Amino acid sequence: MDNVPGAPPPDDTPDDETLDPQKPELTSTPDPTKTKAHRQVVGADNAGGKAYGKATGFYNKYCNYSEQWYPWHSLRSAHDFQQAPSFSQQIKIWIDQHQSHALDYFEIDSFQLANALRNLLSALDFVPGDDRWIEDDSHIFVTLYYRNIFKCILFLLAHLPFQGHLDIEPVCLTDSKNRPLSTMMNMGDWWWDAKEKLPTGARIVPVICASDKTQLKNFAGDQHAWPLYFTIGNIQNDIRSTPEQRAWILVGPISCPTKGANHNDEAWHSAVGTVLSPLPNLNIDGRGLKWNCAD
Repeated sequence: MDNVPGAPPPDDTPDDETLDPQKPELTSTPDPTKTKAHRQVVGADNAGGKAYGKATGFYNKYCNYSEQWYPWHSLRSAHDFQQAPSFSQQIKIWIDQHQSHALDYFEIDSFQLANALRNLLSALDFVPGDDRWIEDDSHIFVTLYYRNIFKCILFLLAHLPFQGHLDIEPVCLTDSKNRPLSTMMNMGDWWWDAKEKLPTGARIVPVICASDKTQLKNFAGDQHAWPLYFTIGNIQNDIRSTPEQRAWILVGPISCPTKGANHNDEAWHSAVGTVLSPLPNLNIDGRGLKWNCAD
């Protein structure tokens, strides 16, 4: 993947004019010929991330068996694949009655009962690891369920629809007046500074989390949760910010304490710390981890 849209930039020239974000009338047009990539600065071909070999698993199956393998397996057709998400949100008795009365005019061939649909969904290849949630009873108020954060990262890196939309290395883009622009995460100073601290050939995977209080039941006003969602900064922001692209993963449906409970903040931060605990324990000076990527 090449993050350099134009020719190598000329030498920098001083310019006293800077881009003031407080002045919305000030506009700037990117100049692709002034793009600098990290490899141009450090002089290393693998500055954005070293390739260690062919990807395996789902990506390998897609490449090697594309003629015999169909993307909507384990369902039998594209129509069934499109209907499955809507059916999976219904209760079991609704699905069974809907199919038994042929309300779909027998168009769905992959499943006729709710149990059959659930078995098909559990057999899907491309999910964030296995579908088992980690269970932790050591928290203050409730049992915590969460996903393995590394499996979620691997899922997003290897997600085939994101191929061509992943940023591997930091770049510096300026306009025609040499004013720096920062329209993507990999254009920020943080990415450049962090890259200098890592071995040549390593890839940076920024972690982004988001959460918002959600009411669980309309008839019980004190039942809330703070679902924790997760994505990575390598995914370009136009893809990441589009809900239809599914770039965000639910990693922890964190339940809120009941109304009137004390130490709510402590419970929340303890739960988030548990979900993200593998990240600070990763030795960035070690051998690292070899993961499949979409490209």
